[in-house]
Amino acid sequence: MKTTPVAMVTGAGSGIGKAVAMILARAGYALVLNDVVPKAGEQVLQEIEGSGGKALFIPADVSDVNQVRRMFQEVERSFGGIDVLVNNAGVPGAFSLLVDMPDETWHKTIAVHLNGTFYCLREAARLMLVSGYGRIINIASIAGIMGTPGSGEYGAAKAGIINLTKTAAKELGPYNITVNALAPGMVGTPTNLKLQEKGSPFIQTAIEGTPTGRMTTPEEIADLIVFLSSSAAGNITGQVICVDGGAEMSISMDRFMLGFLAKKSATLKGKSSVVKPEPSKAE
Repeated sequence: MKTTPVAMVTGAGSGIGKAVAMILARAGYALVLNDVVPKAGEQVLQEIEGSGGKALFIPADVSDVNQVRRMFQEVERSFGGIDVLVNNAGVPGAFSLLVDMPDETWHKTIAVHLNGTFYCLREAARLMLVSGYGRIINIASIAGIMGTPGSGEYGAAKAGIINLTKTAAKELGPYNITVNALAPGMVGTPTNLKLQEKGSPFIQTAIEGTPTGRMTTPEEIADLIVFLSSSAAGNITGQVICVDGGAEMSISMDRFMLGFLAKKSATLKGKSSVVKPEPSKAE
């Protein structure tokens, strides 16, 4: 019989996923770590075990339904079930206008973010229905709420995750399974922090357009996930919580991206805009 609560985090090898896994481990959960990069996942596994925690690493591509099914079969064999699922796996946005976007970029982003979230949610929910308990937290984005120039495929995938969250919350709520989504803005991941150090105009503009004037830390997101995973959040479901310092209310990044990408676009070359975007600070 399972006595220690079990939490799975997809995309646990770095950034938000790693922070979530480490904090859940400190909160007393046994961790199932997933990542498509074996070396990254193994490193997090070693860190958790080195701190006295219990963890299992399963490398898998969440966009492949057969790999996801095998992953959850291994979870059931190893732990008997699952209490918490954090759908975090993803790929970077393309930074491309829709008129310039390659088909493969669109399909890859949808496959990993949206299809992957669905596949993992479905398999986790089937196990949770057996135990009569579950907490599912999906990582969305403010891009899925407001739309972001240059991130059409990413925003569409995240908007799909938001709708999936609300639908799943309605379907699973009667069985003591809650489903919520977090919508981060700019997050201080190692990659973004390096870009900030190099003076990236993208990062700087995003920070300037954020009322709190800074990026969200991965640990702030992780702490909220620990709360949503707890009994204290038992009647919170179907919610989309922005963790963005108020950035969702700002349009400054939109104007910057339009100006920057329009000048790079082969499709828009020679075309005039009725509304002139603000000049790019990168120039």
